[in-house]
Amino acid sequence: MINLKSYIVITYGCTFNQGDSIKIEKILREYGFIHKNINNADLVIINTCAVKLSTESKILNYISRLVQKFPFKYYIITGCLPQIDKKIYNKIERMIFDKGFILNPKDIPRTLNILYKNKKFNQKLPVYEDKSNIIPQINNKSPISIIQISEGCNKNCSYCCTTIARGNLLSFDSKLIINQFKSLISQGIKEFHITSQDLGNYDFEEKKLHHLLKEISQLKGFFHFRLGMINPDYFIKFYSDFQQIFSDKRFYRFLHIPIQSGSNKILKKMKRNYTIEEAEIILLKLKEYDKLFRIGTDIIVGFPSESEEDFDLSENFIKKWKPSILNISKYSVRPNTEAKKYHQLNSQIIKKRSKKLSIVFSNYSEILNKKWDGWEGDVFFNEHREKVQFPYMGRNLYYVPVLSKNAVVGQTKNIKITGYLNHSLIGY
Repeated sequence: MINLKSYIVITYGCTFNQGDSIKIEKILREYGFIHKNINNADLVIINTCAVKLSTESKILNYISRLVQKFPFKYYIITGCLPQIDKKIYNKIERMIFDKGFILNPKDIPRTLNILYKNKKFNQKLPVYEDKSNIIPQINNKSPISIIQISEGCNKNCSYCCTTIARGNLLSFDSKLIINQFKSLISQGIKEFHITSQDLGNYDFEEKKLHHLLKEISQLKGFFHFRLGMINPDYFIKFYSDFQQIFSDKRFYRFLHIPIQSGSNKILKKMKRNYTIEEAEIILLKLKEYDKLFRIGTDIIVGFPSESEEDFDLSENFIKKWKPSILNISKYSVRPNTEAKKYHQLNSQIIKKRSKKLSIVFSNYSEILNKKWDGWEGDVFFNEHREKVQFPYMGRNLYYVPVLSKNAVVGQTKNIKITGYLNHSLIGY
């Protein structure tokens, strides 16, 4: 273990997981580790996801194959997957045996302390109280950084295993969050993805999400903020407080609001704590505020006891509101969740409903793209891709992806939309 000098981090899952990986990299690099590819790295860190059964299977197979192919590397397995079930934890432990260890995501600030436990070294190990003390690693090729504002969740959705993995809500100190912004701004970051398991959960010393965002809006400079997932129950309570946030056009007018089902019966079994009518009021208010305001949502298809009528309600909801981004999840049983005890639907029924909803989304996506034809305005370019027809990707105020042949990463350019490609617009 003393000879470990290089690393690679492999990440599955959400933006929060990506944020964890960036902080692991910061800790390792600060101690002198060098990033290398999978063939040459001494230390392999795999940051896992547990939301879906298909993802679980994919990750477990990958770990098994990797350890067999590279038996002399050292492995750290972190993220949600090992934490949701003792059987999965033990299975991963057997895979890596004496070649590594499992790291609880909440112990990421202590990564090196655990790695070098009972070892004596001349160099002092860095010490972090919690994740909010770790300023994310800068990627010189990207103007984007991730800011985590909390971890865990106090909700108890009957299907969700993330709370099992991440534990109860821990909101980070708002002063430390603002310090992260200031530090990253001084290093040239121009776009921030603000994330947690649910932004609407944020509650530090009675300071709610809208209070924190108002503090963030006081930061001076030209940059952009993308908000992560916010559940409907937050908006039901605080929409009037929240609305003024978007008067600051540095906040993208896009929100990810996971509805999960159009049926109140299913929402109740999911323990979502809102009705579909309440969720629709929020969407209506956002569209009244700005008719171009974009919404992304999630729908779980085939939740236990979902009837054809329940599914029809979800389908009708999607047809009515036409969310710009639609994440369709085929329900799968997750360990230690309440929904595991419910009567499960036939997998073929779930597959059929998922396909039907995908067709609905596909049918109206082209219509949404055509509505942008001829639009002209500012686009912030945040990505360059190699060997493609339109190498530059940016976002307009509504977080619509815009492709162009000529731009500068990290700069804003006036663009006129002339067409679209898949789910992205094309402009010059």
